[in-house]
Amino acid sequence: MKQWRIFLTVAAVMGAATIQSPAEAVAGIQYVTSTSATDSSAAKTVVLYCPTGTVSIGGGAYLTGALGQATIRQITPTTVLGRNALVVIGAEDSNGYSGTWHITVTNVCIPTPAGFRYVRVTVSDPSLVWATAECAGQRIIGSGYTVSATAKAMATGIEIDVRNRAYLSVESSNVPGAVTPITGTVTAVCAGSGLPGMVQTSASTPQDSSNPQTVTVTCPAGTQIIHVGGDLWRVRGHSVIDDFRIIRPNMVAVTGYEDELGNPDVWAAEAYATCAT
Repeated sequence: MKQWRIFLTVAAVMGAATIQSPAEAVAGIQYVTSTSATDSSAAKTVVLYCPTGTVSIGGGAYLTGALGQATIRQITPTTVLGRNALVVIGAEDSNGYSGTWHITVTNVCIPTPAGFRYVRVTVSDPSLVWATAECAGQRIIGSGYTVSATAKAMATGIEIDVRNRAYLSVESSNVPGAVTPITGTVTAVCAGSGLPGMVQTSASTPQDSSNPQTVTVTCPAGTQIIHVGGDLWRVRGHSVIDDFRIIRPNMVAVTGYEDELGNPDVWAAEAYATCAT
């Protein structure tokens, strides 16, 4: 059995890169990035801390290698050892993957806003989870999620309209040996007010049986990324999300791969970018 390894990634120690925001963008926003080791361990965890004086409102991650045979089980803003961080876990499916792979993470950090808090909701079900976490009386500015072993996050994002909530859809893996029931925890990042100029835009791939399927979304002019979300839809049971990727401060990408059993049916990937000025 493969050993699970934890990579504690700190910007000042492990070589993570901190990219400053352009002068006209969200005040004080920083994107902190790092990559795990490349090996054949069954799961990889990256704990990526925010710079002093800032907090995580979420982030993105993508896998290199193990395509369709590993998923992103967790992208969660939280507090670790008294410091604010983004925790990301990538994990192989139930029957594993013999090759090497790694996970790359981007943490979106901003100066602590008034009323800042995390709201978490956990739901369990034998086969299908739909979970939402609301920012009651506040505004949602980010999100995160965690799913149980071998489960798949099939849709995750935020709704910045009157619902002010984060959502998560989880399904059981169709690869033999998957664990049920499944559990999903969704995190809403809440604040007393929204970030200036918050807007959402989305795009999707054609509905067909091609593999993989990648879609990119660019923020409107004068805005930049604060959150990336996405989903797989139509006949999606044998597909997995491989990437919730922040490509640059104004662009994101979501990639879906078919699992090792293949998906001959019609499916599609959709990406959501939440942007602010």
